[in-house]
Amino acid sequence: MKGNPVLYKSLVVGVILLFIGAGVVPIIAGDYNDVQDTLSLTFYTFDKTGSNNCKVELSTDIAKDISCMFEELKYKITSEPTSDETKVLKYNFVEILNVNGLIPNGLSKDDVFSLLNPNWLGLKEDNPIAKDVVPSSSSSTIRNSILPGPFLNIGSALFCSLAGGGSGFIFPPIMFPRPRLATIWSADGLVTAANIFTGNGYIAHGAQFGIALGFMGVGLTWAFPGEPAVFGFGGYALLAIVGADSVAVYPENQKPIISNENPSHGTSEVPVSLSELSFRISDPDGDRMSYWVTTDPDIGSGEGHLKNDGVYSIPVAGLEVDKLYSWTVRVSDGTNTVEKQFGFITEAGPPFDPFDEGWQYRKKITIDHDMVDGDLSDFPVLVSLVDSDLRVKAQVDGDDVLFMDGSGVASKLYHEIESYDGSSGELVCWVNVLGLSSSVDTDFYMYYGNPFCGDQQSPELVWDENFEAVWHMNDKTVLTISDSTFNNNTGNKRSNNIPLEVSSGKIGKAQDFERTDEAFIDAAGTYEIGLYDDTTFSAWIKVETHSINKWNVIMSTMEGMTGYYVAMRLFEENNINYPKIGGFWCSDNTVPARGVKTDSPFDLHTWYHICGVLDRNNRCMYIYKNGQLQSEIIDVSNLGSCSDGTDVFIIGAEDPDAGIEGYWDGFLDELRVSNIARSPSWISTEYNNQNDPSNFYNIGPEETAS
Repeated sequence: MKGNPVLYKSLVVGVILLFIGAGVVPIIAGDYNDVQDTLSLTFYTFDKTGSNNCKVELSTDIAKDISCMFEELKYKITSEPTSDETKVLKYNFVEILNVNGLIPNGLSKDDVFSLLNPNWLGLKEDNPIAKDVVPSSSSSTIRNSILPGPFLNIGSALFCSLAGGGSGFIFPPIMFPRPRLATIWSADGLVTAANIFTGNGYIAHGAQFGIALGFMGVGLTWAFPGEPAVFGFGGYALLAIVGADSVAVYPENQKPIISNENPSHGTSEVPVSLSELSFRISDPDGDRMSYWVTTDPDIGSGEGHLKNDGVYSIPVAGLEVDKLYSWTVRVSDGTNTVEKQFGFITEAGPPFDPFDEGWQYRKKITIDHDMVDGDLSDFPVLVSLVDSDLRVKAQVDGDDVLFMDGSGVASKLYHEIESYDGSSGELVCWVNVLGLSSSVDTDFYMYYGNPFCGDQQSPELVWDENFEAVWHMNDKTVLTISDSTFNNNTGNKRSNNIPLEVSSGKIGKAQDFERTDEAFIDAAGTYEIGLYDDTTFSAWIKVETHSINKWNVIMSTMEGMTGYYVAMRLFEENNINYPKIGGFWCSDNTVPARGVKTDSPFDLHTWYHICGVLDRNNRCMYIYKNGQLQSEIIDVSNLGSCSDGTDVFIIGAEDPDAGIEGYWDGFLDELRVSNIARSPSWISTEYNNQNDPSNFYNIGPEETAS
């Protein structure tokens, strides 16, 4: 030790503080299996006089909640060790342990909570002890001989927050007569340590061996017979040293941020006189950045290099009415490159009379007001019909099909053709009707018979700015499905045997998922979806098989850093409590997950419309089946907000890459995600229209141009 006075001084300080600090280290251990209904969890505490433990049986859902909350706690301990949010999370974690009987006899919640708030955590920067030991770095001059193994990379941090985990083991504290001296771990995993005053430290990746002096905190360990234990831990240490395959600086270089785009993403009615696009770029590390901007269709582009934080712009020109424009901003700080795509819609063209512009035929479509459950605006109406007049008189690809909000001089209604068969005149399309009334019938007109016009579709304009994604579940390519909104969240099919497109969907085509093929669709895309304060999920589903003790997941989204998730799925437990009913779930991992369930089961080989709504304004979660609100309503007044953005959006499973499966077995059609809580009137009318289009409206006789 004489050769390294810094280490010697650190050890002396550590031993002194161990005498005056608390001496309890809890660890949770148990057998975890997705298939089991329950599992055993054991909570251990170790102090300088011995150890205690408490073993309980818990459901897999509660075990998941505890595990996910612990993952967030580990992140907060190293990234924001002294913040109020971290303190609340610590309290909630101890509370969920207490509620589930995991705190051993003889210990109180305060005893466990004190482990996550050691008395030296409140030291100020002018404290003489802190001044001596604050220097902390991602590397060290400590000789490799201190740590076993051929580790060339060494990291150390003093007075640090410490969290990590992996496959291997964590030793309970080495017990000396008194006090406790050290905790060690040996694993293949990831461990982060950061000085609580400077925020600087290290991240150790891969195979590693570490020692923490004066560690106080909590841990979770799952042991599978015949396999290495999987563990995680989080807390605080006087000194943490590690040797590992890879040791990197913490915090890692952060990505640039693109924000404050103008026009804002999703803006409509943008004047065609627009002369520039602007945006803000910033870098949390203060690095200089370069940017590149492109537009589609091309109305201008630009780039800039070695720029500081600020607002930048590029000139644009030549915009046309009634058109969607997308623009992409790519920014690099030399280490990380980020890219964001934005979209806006230009102002509508002036009213016109299609008969004056070359169209020869029209038919009036009248929506029955009795099928509309409340006045609605910007509603996408499904028009599904087989019309021999279209077969004979329209263009073979349906490009001349046009919808107007009135006869004569009127305004164009945006529409998207999902499918058209020119040989039969079968048309499946969606029309944005500006207003639907529940008291009087709504009329609009379909024109056709113009052999010289171009495509009249405006697919992205059919869906209002609150739609984050709309998947009709027909193939864009064999391996992808397309999103009809301007967010362009293309879904990529995954597995050895991908989901297959079938013609027998509820509306047009659909996707057939086989659980045995472990098929699913990764639809995270480039635009964040599904994790807003208000959220609505909807889908048409048809189940092919029920399997005992299995989830059947329709779609699921989650935020990786905190584990926040929203999912819509069926319960497949074959018992009286969960008889194959539908569920909509949301969790922020500070308390057990919230969920609502349907009132009745789902029969096999039958199409159902299911819709889940997270409505924070009314502080509730709802679920609808075939347009009807189900009786169960859950209070979400204390549900936390999502903050870090979507990492995962999966269709047909939960999160297979994370080992959480729940593969869907059956058909899925017309999946939609909105960033608002859709109203009961909207959902009921949506079901009425999509379930039986021919009963929703009446189509009048053909009229010709005079």
